[in-house]
Amino acid sequence: MVSSSCEQRVWRNLEIDNKAHVICFIRNNESWKVILTDLIEIWIEYLTHETMFRKCQALNPLLRPLEAIDWKQLVMDMLNDIPKHVVEASVFQIKLRKDQGFIKLKFWIDLVKGTPRQFWENVTMPFCLSSMEIVRQHEILLDLVRKKDEEIAEYKAGGAELIRKYIATKPFNEELFQTDTAVSVATDFAKAFQSVLNCCNTITLPRTHVKIEPAEASTNGASDDVSGIEENRLVNLSKDEPVEETRQNESYKDEESEENKCQVNPSACGSSIWKLSNTSHSIQKSLKKKKKTLSDLIL
Repeated sequence: MVSSSCEQRVWRNLEIDNKAHVICFIRNNESWKVILTDLIEIWIEYLTHETMFRKCQALNPLLRPLEAIDWKQLVMDMLNDIPKHVVEASVFQIKLRKDQGFIKLKFWIDLVKGTPRQFWENVTMPFCLSSMEIVRQHEILLDLVRKKDEEIAEYKAGGAELIRKYIATKPFNEELFQTDTAVSVATDFAKAFQSVLNCCNTITLPRTHVKIEPAEASTNGASDDVSGIEENRLVNLSKDEPVEETRQNESYKDEESEENKCQVNPSACGSSIWKLSNTSHSIQKSLKKKKKTLSDLIL
């Protein structure tokens, strides 16, 4: 199952043991997920309505019944801005508290160390996609600036002049991006990571894909095939009904013509009557078959 990453991820700085970390809180289908990382490892906790309620009951025995207060909204306020409500923090447990009037609600986040796969899904993949989006936007802007410079040059060649001289700009030079500056390499990688992802929160990442079990898939496929065959048979039968009616009408006309012939020439009508009787018998048999097929399908 691939992580559902369609939601916006707001990463916030959180210092733990004098080391920079980033943390975010996101919705994951019908549950929620807290992700903490130092860009080397990852810690995660999955939360549901029931687990949050049980935690609040255990940590706040004096605030009972919890239904009397808007406990869920208070917990969401804490989780949406975790660094603001931190009382104590480690990579495995973050203690939060929300003060609102006489209410002091406690909530703990119990984290579990994640796997390399989870690190890729929640850190590496979103970062790569965000970087790709920034590169795409960069190329679009460069192309637009080049075209604007060409447009301005054409205006000037045609004798156009600026009235407000102070807004004049120099033609863009891409070598500005290639200048070797003396700026040292950035050491706050957590902040750089946070900046890249937060500036691309509008990126739509892959949605959840659920793997279908082989047995379930084969069963569904078989049922789909059966239903498809039945539908095709019904359609074919409905298409054949007008054709059959036409054939019946033609046979009735033939019978009438043969009766007229018999009245004129009685000796020539014997073989014709035998042919018509065989034809009507075959039509009745085919109609019985179709009625039987329709009744079987309905049942």
